Amino acid sequence: MTRVKRSSRLWAWIYRVRLVRPAMPFWRVVVEAKLASGARRWPRRAETAVTAVFVWARTIEEAEALAALALEREGLIVITADAKKAPPSAPPRRRPAAVARTELGFLIRAGGGEPANGAPRRDARA
Repeated sequence: MTRVKRSSRLWAWIYRVRLVRPAMPFWRVVVEAKLASGARRWPRRAETAVTAVFVWARTIEEAEALAALALEREGLIVITADAKKAPPSAPPRRRPAAVARTELGFLIRAGGGEPANGAPRRDARA
């Protein structure tokens, strides 16, 4: 086991027993994003993707914006973002940062390759 994993587990335990408080909250931001066609090769029938981004940020708006910026670098256009505070698994950051992203879950086009109709799904939760 590496030293980083041990320190992360120690930090999480100290946080759970309320011995320390982070410098800023840790957020789990669930994002629904449209796939930018020229950015990379996406699955053929996929229209959108859903993922979670973990962020150190002061406010919910800052967390959602940082998650959107992190995904734009990967060729995704953010449609919706929903942030929720989460217990941190590492020591607190001094400045806002997107620290990790989960795997992309692709949403397939409805009806044999035709684009889906209707409004985007709002307030997505994972």
